[in-house]
Amino acid sequence: MIRIHDFRDDHPDLLKLLGRGALPDPKVVAAVAEIVDSVRTRGDEALFHHMKRLDGIDLAAAGPRVPEAAIDAAYRATPPALIEAIDAACANLRRYHEKQLPADYRIDGPDGEVLERRYRPISTVGVCVPGATAPLLSSLYMNLIPALVAGVPRIVVISAPRDGRVDPTILATAAHLGVREVYAISGAQGVAALAYGTETVPKVDKIVGPGSIWVSTAKRLVYGVVGIDSLAGPSEIAIIADASADPRNIAIDLLSQAEHGTGEEASVAFVTTYAQAEAVRSELERLARKYDLVAAVKPALDRHGVIFVTSNPDDAVAAVNRLAPEHVELLGPEAEALADRLENYGALFLGEQTPEPVGDYYAGTNHVLPTQGTARFASGLTVADFLRSSSRVRYTPASLARAGDHIRALAEAEHMRAHGLAVEIRLRPES
Repeated sequence: MIRIHDFRDDHPDLLKLLGRGALPDPKVVAAVAEIVDSVRTRGDEALFHHMKRLDGIDLAAAGPRVPEAAIDAAYRATPPALIEAIDAACANLRRYHEKQLPADYRIDGPDGEVLERRYRPISTVGVCVPGATAPLLSSLYMNLIPALVAGVPRIVVISAPRDGRVDPTILATAAHLGVREVYAISGAQGVAALAYGTETVPKVDKIVGPGSIWVSTAKRLVYGVVGIDSLAGPSEIAIIADASADPRNIAIDLLSQAEHGTGEEASVAFVTTYAQAEAVRSELERLARKYDLVAAVKPALDRHGVIFVTSNPDDAVAAVNRLAPEHVELLGPEAEALADRLENYGALFLGEQTPEPVGDYYAGTNHVLPTQGTARFASGLTVADFLRSSSRVRYTPASLARAGDHIRALAEAEHMRAHGLAVEIRLRPES
């Protein structure tokens, strides 16, 4: 399932990993564009048609919104141990994200001019939550908590129905966090409904949350009509392990990313010897068989699973910085010492007692992270993604007089005559 190679910076498997961020298939883009445009122009008629065609659910009679009674019933039916776990994870997230809140500021100038920066929450946010194959409740609270900390007044959740209903754990998580507006819609048609609004689904200002290639392509197409968080691709992990690292820990952490199910996840490790690489592969195959994971992980590992062997830590650091992966683990004290040399990653997990799922579910950092090399220029989801900032400027007659010559000179350099006159006429009314 997973390959072992001597490391080379031009190895085909490394180059294949670096090429994972290619644009989507033009056929997918065309199909998604047709869905998006039909919902934009025909509203509920098109939305309901696509939900029946693609998800097998008939929304015509009951409509897409989940009744509040169903949300309450789902919450009551959720095992207390799961509610306790959700509550603890969300408390950790709140504590971490509250530190991200920016403060308004004001600068007073010498002649009475005032410059200000003010932050306000986005008015309405739509959150996409995968739920058709597995209820990804962690994706819901990872998106909700920073929005709630930011003070977003209206949050709308959409999630794919299974067997005609939104998964109860998704509903219970939303209820626990006080979100009551949930719609049983999904896919490109769900994104389009949020972006343009329909007779039964409200238009939002920003869409966040993960999804399939259909969801991410739809988000790409509606960007500009609404804001989006990112264009997230399949999950990925890069592990740098020193000779002391437990092969079983390396193996299970590679498996944890490969099991997401698209077949495009990437699991790559850098180890010091062939013996260590063989031990990791042996443990990976044993654990996959023991825990019935083979069917889930094999497609991804066959495509993007590789163990590189190098005794030079510089090779591993350089390769990871090129990959700019979503997740990086440093296992063993010598590997951990490389932390400050890594520059491009979504989240870094240090030490053998910090497996990546600690961050996926519980620690408090956000698991919505840049993928497919975009950590070179992008960051994970934060409170700032749910805020707008605006400037305020007030000049006095004295401050405008002091700055007037400079402003006119700059306007003249750009051949913007009216810009210069806007200042000159105020300073010299006879002009």
